[in-house]
Amino acid sequence: MAAKKPHHPMHIKSRTQGSSNEISFSVLDAAREARDAEERERRDAAAGKVSLFTLGKGGKPRSTPAKSQSIVLSGGASAPSSGTSTVERGLRGIVPAVVVICVLLALALVAGQALLSMKERQTSLRDTLNAQFDILNQCDEILIPFDKLVMEQYDPKRLVASATGDRAPSSSALVEGYRAVVADIAPARTQLEEVIAAVEALQPSLSDNTDKEAAAQAVTAARSRLNMLDAGVSIIEESLMATEAFLDARAGWKAVIDADAAAREATALMEEMTEQNVRGSQAKSEEALSLLEQAQGNFAQAEAVYPGLALESFNEYVARRLASQQAALAADAAYLARNKEELAAENDRYNALEAEAADLAQNLGEDDPERLVANRFYAAIESDKAAYEAERLKAGNADAFLREYLGTSA
Repeated sequence: MAAKKPHHPMHIKSRTQGSSNEISFSVLDAAREARDAEERERRDAAAGKVSLFTLGKGGKPRSTPAKSQSIVLSGGASAPSSGTSTVERGLRGIVPAVVVICVLLALALVAGQALLSMKERQTSLRDTLNAQFDILNQCDEILIPFDKLVMEQYDPKRLVASATGDRAPSSSALVEGYRAVVADIAPARTQLEEVIAAVEALQPSLSDNTDKEAAAQAVTAARSRLNMLDAGVSIIEESLMATEAFLDARAGWKAVIDADAAAREATALMEEMTEQNVRGSQAKSEEALSLLEQAQGNFAQAEAVYPGLALESFNEYVARRLASQQAALAADAAYLARNKEELAAENDRYNALEAEAADLAQNLGEDDPERLVANRFYAAIESDKAAYEAERLKAGNADAFLREYLGTSA
């Protein structure tokens, strides 16, 4: 098969109608098509279809259209003017700003919610703290009468020989007062321990410094009350023993004084030796003997109920007076029996025992048995009293802060 000759836009057909070498219509058509093609290329160049990186065959790049010009695109549409481009650039600048604002609003919302949640949390913690204050107030319903009872015990004017009437110490009144509060001490202690645990648990979560200080003061108030209970119970228990011993010592010493008075009357009756006087002296000596035996029992009881109390000197004195009164009774019996030898011997023994008792009385000093009991008691509670008063002061200071806090935080 013969190869086709290359097509040329301008060729002469071998067969034509008319004169020779006449240009055919096909040739004209080809020429017109070539012209149209060149025209299209020029329009395409004018329409901006040149690549940004290939500017054509040696041609210079077209200048940027003026503000009043427009670039015709291939589809017949106009390119946006520079004003439109400015709007687009403005929009491109606004979009990031809007995004930033939205993000900030979202963060503000989250922060606001977190702040609200934190505030609600702090309000809840404050309510819990206030509830612990209420428990402290409930405990005070027990502690106030307890405090009064404790302070009465270490009143220096309570255990004195001159205390009489309503001021005289009463063992039964003390026992009754202690029973009125002792049953509530254990529950109060449990409540105070729970307050300390609850407040210490929430204390680290408090953010407000005033609330934190109030929590610390609540712990101090509760712990001080616990320490007051410990020291106060120790003081009351010591006082229970001391009060009973004090009353026994007082009764014993009164019996000694009454016995001495009876013995003096018996001696006075013997100044005139008659049977009637001797029998009267005998009765008084028996009275003195009974009183001395009572005193001996009182002193022994005082030492038994209050360990550490020493009344040896008074016991020795009473023992000598007992012996002397027994000798006096024996002398009275010898006189009535008309036994002069025995009368003389018992009189000598009586006088010797009375002399010994007088020497012992000189060594008793200025303190009577009651004073010895009181001295023993106040010495025994000295440390507990100091601790109680210190804790009482701390509790009072903490309470003062809490009262002010509750007044200002409402």
